[in-house]
Amino acid sequence: MLAVLVLATIAAAVTSYLQASEIQDETLLSVAQLVETNQMDSPTDDDIFDDDHLDDSAVRVWQMGRKTRRGPDVNHKMKTGFHTVHEGDDFWRVFVTEKNRSGKQFFVAQKLSVSAELALNSAKNTAIPLLLLFLLVPLLVTFIVRHSFKPLNVLTRKIASSDSLQLDAANKNDIPVEVLPFVSAIDSLLEKNEAYNQRQRRFIADAAHELRTPITALSLEIENVQSAKNEHSRQERQSALAKSVVRLQRLVNQLLDLARAQSGLSNNNQTINLSNMVKDQIGELYPLVDSKHIDLQVLRNESVHLEDNNNQIQHLIRNALSNAIKFAPESGCINIEIYQENGDAVFSVTDNGPGVTEDQLEKLHQPFYRPDGQASGDGAGLGLAICNEIAVQLKGRLTFSNISPNGFNFNYRQKLATQ
Repeated sequence: MLAVLVLATIAAAVTSYLQASEIQDETLLSVAQLVETNQMDSPTDDDIFDDDHLDDSAVRVWQMGRKTRRGPDVNHKMKTGFHTVHEGDDFWRVFVTEKNRSGKQFFVAQKLSVSAELALNSAKNTAIPLLLLFLLVPLLVTFIVRHSFKPLNVLTRKIASSDSLQLDAANKNDIPVEVLPFVSAIDSLLEKNEAYNQRQRRFIADAAHELRTPITALSLEIENVQSAKNEHSRQERQSALAKSVVRLQRLVNQLLDLARAQSGLSNNNQTINLSNMVKDQIGELYPLVDSKHIDLQVLRNESVHLEDNNNQIQHLIRNALSNAIKFAPESGCINIEIYQENGDAVFSVTDNGPGVTEDQLEKLHQPFYRPDGQASGDGAGLGLAICNEIAVQLKGRLTFSNISPNGFNFNYRQKLATQ
């Protein structure tokens, strides 16, 4: 800003200097017109215009051909118009008039030093007020900035002295409007971070609770094995111990799957064929289907491709099928659909199990949530929560719904992969 002011001052001073020089020429021209048209009351002779009492700044008029005592020697052959004449130590600015009706010709003169002094004074008078701004502008800018950002400084000290992880910016009217969007964005970010931390704390507490039960059961099973009185009793208790170990292993694996889905740190992107992956998972889980005599049908099986990250789609499909197999009744049915719709790949699994109440549908995505009356001793309530986290990471859409009169539908949509 100071650099701009300096340049502006120089430009204004130069412009003022040039304009003052032009004004002097206009003054000589005006006097010349008066003389030329005989509009002056006094005669233009040496007694008036060449008197010694005239100061150096006076405009003098002489008739061409007459000698002057204090003026320059003017060549009578000079053309009409402006001229600069050097006489001794002085420079004169001269305007030669045209001949009037009487045949007389005059020249109007003024010392060039007068023009330079007037122009310099004009430049000074223009530059000095601007130069004074050099002191005023920094002070004014400093005052305005400090005054405008004073509420932000108060907020900064308040946040620095606070132990809370939340930004208390309730009175946003005191915050400068220029930084209000930034403060609001930080406030929103802190709220999201706090909500995420709360979910993580709840997850850790629930995980600890869920792990405590199988670990306690495992400890009891070990004691039972050690206290077995005969071989038959020992084998029965070892079988129960093995089941507890399997249950604990399944729970740990699910916790790891959920943590991996929530982190979203892996970057192993690939395009997969949804139909082929569903076929592979059905093959792996078919023994469970057969053991319950479930009628599993693939009603629609279109070839669709979508983007996967670190084989998460595989976990989603497996959890969806496992959940349907678990809650489908003996000799029940499961229907699978794979198709394209409005640019999306759709994976749908429907079983004829008991379903859940409407108020429980919105809670199925929460970790460790198990609907009342459907909690299984082998489940931890993590399967659908893992599916939900996978959907979030892959920018898909997961919905749950009940089927009338009995049944439950798992529906996952994701944008088709670009070929």
